[in-house]
Amino acid sequence: MSEYKEYTIVIVRHGFSLGNKLKTLSGQSNVPLMEQGRKELKKHREMYDYPITDLNYSSDLSRAVSTFETLYEGKGKLDGVFPQLREINFGGWENRPFDSVIFKDFFGNWIQDIYVTDSETFEQIKTRMIGFFKMTIIELQEENLHSATLVSHMIAIRCLLVGLGIYKKENFFNIKTPNGLGYKINVLFDGENIKIKSFVAINQLLK
Repeated sequence: MSEYKEYTIVIVRHGFSLGNKLKTLSGQSNVPLMEQGRKELKKHREMYDYPITDLNYSSDLSRAVSTFETLYEGKGKLDGVFPQLREINFGGWENRPFDSVIFKDFFGNWIQDIYVTDSETFEQIKTRMIGFFKMTIIELQEENLHSATLVSHMIAIRCLLVGLGIYKKENFFNIKTPNGLGYKINVLFDGENIKIKSFVAINQLLK
């Protein structure tokens, strides 16, 4: 049996985007980071101690890439951008205005795994996020590195945290994922199994 080794994964949600401003289901649409988002991110980096990591990956959507570039300006570079870290594909619901009807008719069914559109299911997103999370740890292990940052999106991050067993699925909508913030997760990995050692919100890591 392989020995467990410890790794740190930092997961960050993108900053305030055009989709956030318009209150639409942006999903995998390539909406940009807003200037308001850049200003908020600059305040965050002055206030919170974002870990500097060995590897840095982002969703390939521009709002996520711009978030990393703003947060880690002069302190790190992106090592890769990946569609696996994208937000949910909303299918036919993409770019619709978010309101109480959408919450009930789409998310109310989606969270119960009831087919509502051609969108990605909860299980599909959870599987791709857990798969990428594990792939990143394996890469760290193979390269004898210890930490990585992943910049992703709200629903994708929530699905990952449920998949890791940090939250229960029934608490999905209560998982806090503010723009530009996220979590530092210390894990133990033996080459196959992932165990959560510690989990802390970035806004608790004050400078």
